[in-house]
Amino acid sequence: MNKNLLKIWYYTVIEKALLYGASVWGGTLTKNQIDRLHSIQRIFLLKFTRAFRTSSTNVLNVLTGIPPLHIVAKAEFIKFRIWVNRSNEYNTIFDINLLDKYVPLKNIPSRQKLINLDSKISNADYEIYTDGSRIENETGFAVCILKDEINIQNYLFKLNTFNSVFQAELAAIEFAVNWAVKEKVKVNIHTDSLSSISAINSANTRSEFVNKVKSNIFKAKNMVGLSWVHVGIPGNELADQQAKLAITSGEKFVIPAPYSHLKGLLKNYIVNEWNEYWNSYD
Repeated sequence: MNKNLLKIWYYTVIEKALLYGASVWGGTLTKNQIDRLHSIQRIFLLKFTRAFRTSSTNVLNVLTGIPPLHIVAKAEFIKFRIWVNRSNEYNTIFDINLLDKYVPLKNIPSRQKLINLDSKISNADYEIYTDGSRIENETGFAVCILKDEINIQNYLFKLNTFNSVFQAELAAIEFAVNWAVKEKVKVNIHTDSLSSISAINSANTRSEFVNKVKSNIFKAKNMVGLSWVHVGIPGNELADQQAKLAITSGEKFVIPAPYSHLKGLLKNYIVNEWNEYWNSYD
């Protein structure tokens, strides 16, 4: 079997099974437990490398690029403590005050879990095109308002470097919704982000930021239509250009860091811990 396929199989099946419940037990491993994890992992590392059985587990980890299980278990524990428990004991990794919040599904009002917006409402006062952009770790979004196919107003905003383009797309939609409510007008909002529309339509999102967007849309649903627009439509091309411009000249706009950012930081944590573990190996 292809080595890459073997690694995918390991990460998606074996590692998940071995680390089941690590969010609870991963932070307090004894030496015996660590050794037990390594001995189980070693079986698979030998299969991947076909190395001599005398090869050390540490060397096998390096050869496969698969980190030691006890370090991954600790990262799973930390992720749960930060994301679900909102613990500040790991603020050296990331300040939880800057992070999006986990929301249990039971805490979300049932009427807001499923939002079915019309793709287009009749007699809309304005057509609004929204877009988000991320270039070289910089993120921004734009909201372009059109009246009778004439661009009358553009709003440009710059986000933090840790914000994702997905968040930018959602923030743009939310801004357009709030603008319609504030101005007491009906609008059709057009986005080229299918992922944003899917998140709005999903009943299973646990992100406080996404649920806040959904809540605002729910309150304004009789005033707003939301549709996916093809690339190449003039209004969408305008929003795309303005979103790129927002990265350098947009007004500062604050939204929390996404869960994906925390996962990225924990990948770095694993690498750093692995380096320390390797350097202490004799």
